[in-house]
Amino acid sequence: MIALLSTVATTLLNLRVASQRADAQTRPASTLVEQEYVAILSGWRYGTMKPLTVHEFFYGLARLGGHQNLRSDKRPGWLILWRGWTTLQAMIDGADATRKCG
Repeated sequence: MIALLSTVATTLLNLRVASQRADAQTRPASTLVEQEYVAILSGWRYGTMKPLTVHEFFYGLARLGGHQNLRSDKRPGWLILWRGWTTLQAMIDGADATRKCG
């Protein structure tokens, strides 16, 4: 279990660091996470499957975790990102189950 969760933590750490870089608004999120995660999150957030940048994926994941993204809000923290990731993972599992069951 520790090995599995450490890979998720590493992914979130890489995502957080990449979202602070200057190229975050142009770099595709699929360079950090699998394309399926990007597609599911963009479908939830924007209603269409479109490629997301690292910046859009980071804030979309935070929004999924409960971040309001108001002007007065600080950057999303680890707990918000973790909640967003677990919700996104449940959405991925649901999409997989739908594909298998037809």
